[in-house]
Amino acid sequence: YAGGFVPFANTRAERIENGDPRLSLEERYSDHQGYVEAVRAATVRVAEQGFLLPVDAAHLIRQAESSDVLR
Repeated sequence: YAGGFVPFANTRAERIENGDPRLSLEERYSDHQGYVEAVRAATVRVAEQGFLLPVDAAHLIRQAESSDVLR
């Protein structure tokens, strides 16, 4: 199963219907802004630890902002 993935369900109802034990995007982040804030916090943390360049962190945050996650 190299290179494959199973995406998270968007909502709790979808997750339950599919029998997926993992939290849905909605359960994890509440809404689009919650998702963006989670990405922002993670990128800032790893950039401060020296694992990500600030320019790359900014790019990942912009990608999250323009994504359709929970829109």
